[in-house]
Order: sequence, then structure tokens, then C-alpha cells
Amino acid sequence: MTAESDPLTVLLKIKSELQLSVDDDLIKSCYEIQRYHQHDKDRDTVKKMEAVIENEIAGNQDGMLI
Repeated sequence: MTAESDPLTVLLKIKSELQLSVDDDLIKSCYEIQRYHQHDKDRDTVKKMEAVIENEIAGNQDGMLI
């Protein structure tokens, strides 16, 4: 898989192009949750991603995600 077709690389590139201030590690964490559970029939990735995002917000001193 080339870097241009790697979904995580594409997500990070778009984030950069749009000049978003979302932390790269947050994007990577959410991507890994989705990638890991993509073939699980009963996956509940939304709740897992919500938990990761809530932890990021709670750990952010400014209280802002983006």
C-alpha cells in the first residue's frame, strides 16, 4: 500500500490541508479503533471513539478539542 492510498495518511493530509488543530494522536487512535474492529459483526466503534475523544477533552487544559 502506498502512502497515498493509506487511509491514515490521507486523513492526516486532509487535516493538514484544512489547517485543523485536531491532535494527530487523536486521529490515529480513532483510526486504529476503526481499523481493528472493521470486521467485527457486533462492533461498537462509535462508543469506543467517543470514550477516546472524551478522554482527550478531559485531558486538554483549555477544554477545547479543536
